[in-house]
Amino acid sequence: MLADWDRPVEVERLADGGESRGFDLPLAEMLRLLPALASTEGYARGHVSFARKRGRPVAELSVSARLSLRCQRCLNPVWIEVDDQSQVRFVSDPAWADENDSGIEPTLASGGKISLRDLVEEGLLLSVPLVPRHGDLRECGVFDDQTTEDEGMQRPFAGLGELLKRRS
Repeated sequence: MLADWDRPVEVERLADGGESRGFDLPLAEMLRLLPALASTEGYARGHVSFARKRGRPVAELSVSARLSLRCQRCLNPVWIEVDDQSQVRFVSDPAWADENDSGIEPTLASGGKISLRDLVEEGLLLSVPLVPRHGDLRECGVFDDQTTEDEGMQRPFAGLGELLKRRS
């Protein structure tokens, strides 16, 4: 088992050997994910298995985590559950990334190597919502129990239609 998940490993060797690894990685050590997190508490857990498909090295990644992101409505933490399974194929040249290969996502393995932590982190980054936000507006503090959604909602263009009619 690899002790250092930051060390680049040869994807060809892992695929040839049919290597498989379980992981339990701290979120605080995922540098590309850090800016999106409201809290670095927790772990990414899962499993990665390497194989060959059509002669090319591929990996099946299963990752789950509970991420604290910033709600884009209120900027307070919102908890997002990630439970993702994906398959990636490794390419050593970005020009090969566009080759159609049965819908398998390409991942750049520069020099035929990749850090397994980077692979897991990429899986998490692709799984988080582009605009994280609370599902219920009350969680943002926008509405209280007495206010209806229509009363509290600002509608900056609500009167625009009427103004356009007057100008015609």
